[in-house]
Amino acid sequence: MAEHYEGVRMRNLGLWALLVAGAAITPALALPPLDPKDGAIFPEAHAKDLLRQCSRAAPGPVEGTWAPSAGQIKELETRLPEALDNVFAKRGAYRDRPHDFLRQYAGFIVHGRKIVYMNAFPRELLDEEKGFFDQRKIAPPDWRSEAKGVCDGGPAFFGVEYDPATKTFSHFAFNGLA
Repeated sequence: MAEHYEGVRMRNLGLWALLVAGAAITPALALPPLDPKDGAIFPEAHAKDLLRQCSRAAPGPVEGTWAPSAGQIKELETRLPEALDNVFAKRGAYRDRPHDFLRQYAGFIVHGRKIVYMNAFPRELLDEEKGFFDQRKIAPPDWRSEAKGVCDGGPAFFGVEYDPATKTFSHFAFNGLA
């Protein structure tokens, strides 16, 4: 009888191991593409507004601005989920998927290189159903043309630099985290 229960326990452990391993692999493979309507490219005239961050570092020193193309943003968005998963895995933390964020983009020239800076914040911040702004009796900002900055806010608010020439991300910065 004891051998029967030991066999059942071992099978259950094996199934549990497969489920855990599958869960670790599946999210990266099952992520749908980011929705372009959840991102906004800022015009050069307003790009530097995104540099005013209260609780995290921003790109710099900025030597100039440029306008990223829709194709460059699409390429960034294709690569972002995996890059973000890697950053969270290294930190030993889990956060929402990039699909849960609204994204603001601007092009900057830093150290002679063109980079795309992305400012991201949780969708629920502007979610009318959750009443974030209704509770405060203020109108939600137009996130497509007004830079969104929050002091602290934690890792749900972050920025990252993307180099379209090398197709790499650098300087992930999360609010309130060193």
